[in-house]
Amino acid sequence: MEILNQLGKAFQSSSKLLQQYVKDYIDVIPQSKELILKPKAVLLLCQQATARVDQLTGLEPDTNEGLVAIIEHQQIKVKVHFTPEKILFNGDFIEGQLRLLNKPKFETNSLIYRVLISGWNTFLGGYIPNQVLPEGVRVDGDKVYYKLPKAQLRLMNVLFQKLEDDSALNLSLKQGELRIESAIAINWSDLNLQGLLQIFNISFSSKQ
Repeated sequence: MEILNQLGKAFQSSSKLLQQYVKDYIDVIPQSKELILKPKAVLLLCQQATARVDQLTGLEPDTNEGLVAIIEHQQIKVKVHFTPEKILFNGDFIEGQLRLLNKPKFETNSLIYRVLISGWNTFLGGYIPNQVLPEGVRVDGDKVYYKLPKAQLRLMNVLFQKLEDDSALNLSLKQGELRIESAIAINWSDLNLQGLLQIFNISFSSKQ
């Protein structure tokens, strides 16, 4: 029994140490059922996304609200200003909702593309038609809906590993800080802290 008590204390001590390591990146507020990704974490995740997605050449938090993405394809550069709003866990998939804060802005040095963009703005109202979007992505006015395999969203897996199907999250990203509100309280013990260390590339040596 004494050995079990010692192991339990060692585990609690280790968990508290890991918690301190990730507190620069996230915070958990069980009372308001919120999990907060701090600006340092949001910026790092933006950099990781830019490095991994071929046509995404820029992604950074807006100084006021949401994110600004730069997408380049052939001779066209697109600037998209959006904010995440909702996430729903649905089996092996995650369904999300974004809101466009401004209409996408297109830039090109090609005369032909400039003519096409002008017509696109005039006849389509500046919004991208659904038939040219990737599979699983749909636009309705200023709302963008997407569906992705849960396995692709590693951060969601380590943060919300204990949430059940049909669980919904409300999101708000302002001044570089992402607040995630759940219907149930989230505690530090619910998180995969070791997984967070790996995602944020935190090593014990870097903190010493």
